[in-house]
Amino acid sequence: MSGAGARPEAIYTWDKIKDGMQQTSDAAIDQNPVMGAKDLSWFRFLLIMTAHGWFIRPKAFPLKRDGDKERVSPTAMMPRVYAFIAFWAVLLALLPINWFGIAVLAWFVAYTPGLIEIHRQFQNEPDPY
Repeated sequence: MSGAGARPEAIYTWDKIKDGMQQTSDAAIDQNPVMGAKDLSWFRFLLIMTAHGWFIRPKAFPLKRDGDKERVSPTAMMPRVYAFIAFWAVLLALLPINWFGIAVLAWFVAYTPGLIEIHRQFQNEPDPY
């Protein structure tokens, strides 16, 4: 997030650089690097960004700079997602089904433009390597 997906582990990258410095030819493309974290699914990525935008529209996380305080983190968004789901479950229990359906439809209509914008801004195609 914040402009970067999963990255290869630092020691793995450093070892590859050292190996490459000893070669006279170009390095081959590394198709299976050792990653520091696993990739986030597009659905979960959208959930986290939607939670950051308080479920009105997806909102990207600011790029953290040296010296910045931790304001929000992607991992802190999942409890918001669970609370949002619980909120809708309570509405389902309390409201008549027609009213609940109208509320879900109204939220989805309000949410859709932000979802379309995020799909346009972010690459959500798998890397061919």
